[in-house]
Amino acid sequence: MLREHVVMEGHLIDSDILRRAFGRIVEEGGQFEVLEFRVGTSNAEPSYTRLAVLAPEPETLDRILEGLRYLGASTSVDDARFAPAEADGILPDEFYSTTNFDTFVRISGRWEPVLDQRMDCAIVQRGGSPRCVKQGQVLRGEPVALRGSGLRVRPLERSRDYSVFGFMSERISAEVNKGIVIAGVAREMGRARTAGEKIVAVVGPAVIHSGGDVPLGDLIRNGWIDVLLAGNAFAVHDLEKAILRTSLGVCQMSGRGVEGGSRNHLFAINTVNRAGGIAAAVASGLVTSGVMHEAVRARVPFVLAGSIRDDGPLRDVITDVIEAQKAYAGALEGAGLCLMLATALHSIAVGNLLPARVRTVCVDMSESLPIKLSNRGSMQAIGLVTDVGYFLERLAAELKAAEPMRP
Repeated sequence: MLREHVVMEGHLIDSDILRRAFGRIVEEGGQFEVLEFRVGTSNAEPSYTRLAVLAPEPETLDRILEGLRYLGASTSVDDARFAPAEADGILPDEFYSTTNFDTFVRISGRWEPVLDQRMDCAIVQRGGSPRCVKQGQVLRGEPVALRGSGLRVRPLERSRDYSVFGFMSERISAEVNKGIVIAGVAREMGRARTAGEKIVAVVGPAVIHSGGDVPLGDLIRNGWIDVLLAGNAFAVHDLEKAILRTSLGVCQMSGRGVEGGSRNHLFAINTVNRAGGIAAAVASGLVTSGVMHEAVRARVPFVLAGSIRDDGPLRDVITDVIEAQKAYAGALEGAGLCLMLATALHSIAVGNLLPARVRTVCVDMSESLPIKLSNRGSMQAIGLVTDVGYFLERLAAELKAAEPMRP
């Protein structure tokens, strides 16, 4: 049997890391021996273990060690290996693929943090630092980190503080007390604001259809949202409501469809594009209400990413998907909390761009989307199955009630 020693340190027991490591070894056909194990004597003190990993052939051992590295294990103290990219967008065969957990690379004897942490990227030395770079954006000749030694991942550990992310991180169901959860989200927004972290809202058109645009506009106007990420449809229906008082041709005061209403969103696109875009439409007085109006007035940056199903689109929409991805990534820098509100397409896209340490709240009428997002491997993600309009109304009320305590 081949043998290799690995070391793991952190909150290994209550964060379920050690059980997952043992399971990975056995499932891949290996064996383990616990050579040393020290349990933290308080909730703040980390635990430590040194394991011997055994496997019948080199390929199995390599596969086990690769899996353990993603759980934070280190096998040696050698520097990381790099190889040049063969061409633009072409990586060496042994490239290392990142997770959304904070990662460190050993270079010249020092552990360097990887910048722009996100999943499914290569690690490239660029600008004097290792950073996550999407495969298609790697340039010929750039040094790309290879699998093996000199790479360390820090999995998220379960929070020691009581918060909504503690008791809701593994519970996604319509049968929860939504008021308690929403109050917890409001407290987390207050913590993010105190810490100087961005609060990001990723929104879909259901926010408009459900009436959630009014409380969302209040949140923007009162400084609770720092970045708005959406697609063409959200902005179009918000502007349709602002100009024609309909959404998808349905009157937002009576709830009844209006004659010829199916063209209203196209009329809104045409009118706003003629004005020169969303900001120009607000400045001219064409658009005097709605979420986009509040974002422009409050100077909250927004990014609208296009798709192949878009009508129009609006002039402000980025139709090049690579450029839209870059714009989303740039807007997410410094994010501490992300509200994902009734949009599968953009929520999943943003989830793939965020490091696991960013707390995310996914709200949708279906359980499938929150479950998919919570499976990103983050204990900082919760899902709430409810109407997004109700969620935003309650959230705005909770934040208003807490306003005197806001810094």
